[in-house]
Amino acid sequence: MKVRILLLTLLCITFGAQAETKASRESVEKLMMLTDVSKIMDAMQGQVSTMFNNMATQMNISEPERPAFEKYMGKIDQLLKKKMTWEQFKEPMINVYLKHFNQHEIDGLIEFYKSDVGKSMTQKMPLVMQDSMMAGQQAMRSLMPEIQAIAQEMQGEIQQARQQDGE
Repeated sequence: MKVRILLLTLLCITFGAQAETKASRESVEKLMMLTDVSKIMDAMQGQVSTMFNNMATQMNISEPERPAFEKYMGKIDQLLKKKMTWEQFKEPMINVYLKHFNQHEIDGLIEFYKSDVGKSMTQKMPLVMQDSMMAGQQAMRSLMPEIQAIAQEMQGEIQQARQQDGE
């Protein structure tokens, strides 16, 4: 009898602990408000636009080709602005946070982002992301000749294999 009571008590404690650890939607929304996630999304859209502009240089777009390039990059830019809004990402992002953080962690993050250091991080994060993206682009630019050489080598081998299959 004592064993059953002990098991039942342990079972209740375990379920109670799990119920406590699951983060609430409201707390996740509060965290997102504190971290200005919607502003970060806006900043990311601006960075994508900058990335598209840099693509012209990477693709060696000539002056006669530039109007067509800008026309289609403009269409992509408008599509992204229309379809990649915070309102469309809010619920999926809340679900991501609910999946990976428990209530204790969300509460800790809320406290952090309420602090002066947390507020500073929130304000500076769009700039950090922008500079990080630019650093990544620069790193990729330096790798592009090697990547292109590997791609050409691969293309040659694939063409050889196709020719051998056709024989």
